[in-house]
Amino acid sequence: MANEIHLNNAGINSVETPEAPLQVQAGTSLRLKLINHGAPIHLTLSSTNASPFSEFSHQNLYVREQVIHEIPIREDAIPGTFEVTVITGYGTVRSSFRVMVVREPERPAEPSTQRPRYPTLAPEERSLPPVVLLFAGAGLVLYLVWWVTRLDVVNFAAFLLLMAGIIVGWVTQRP
Repeated sequence: MANEIHLNNAGINSVETPEAPLQVQAGTSLRLKLINHGAPIHLTLSSTNASPFSEFSHQNLYVREQVIHEIPIREDAIPGTFEVTVITGYGTVRSSFRVMVVREPERPAEPSTQRPRYPTLAPEERSLPPVVLLFAGAGLVLYLVWWVTRLDVVNFAAFLLLMAGIIVGWVTQRP
């Protein structure tokens, strides 16, 4: 594991940190595995330039055998590097390593296979029921008969048929 820090391996209060920068994704945590090869030890993890990337600045730890310590990285962190220093022996032994914060490239939005559900702006096309056309046709014929004969009864019947067609058409067109 590249994120291992070995303590008391080369001598009392010795610290061995990774040579290469540790990479961590923005929005995740940097997991450090502190492995102690000797007597229990107090150590300090410190960083003076981590503030653009993390809330982490200072942590005192007691390590008997091994400890996993996580340093949370901000979700909105920009790509860059910061340094973490491991201090043991009451400040006499120090070793630092770099942490490189990377961001995953933005993926273009995948086109949706479903059509978006937007409300239709135009009303649905509806055809008139045949009974409305029947009323309209019969009313028109009666009106032409009235035009020729001038009988008021025929005019009144034509008016009633046309009104009945309008009412039936209006009732059937309602949602």
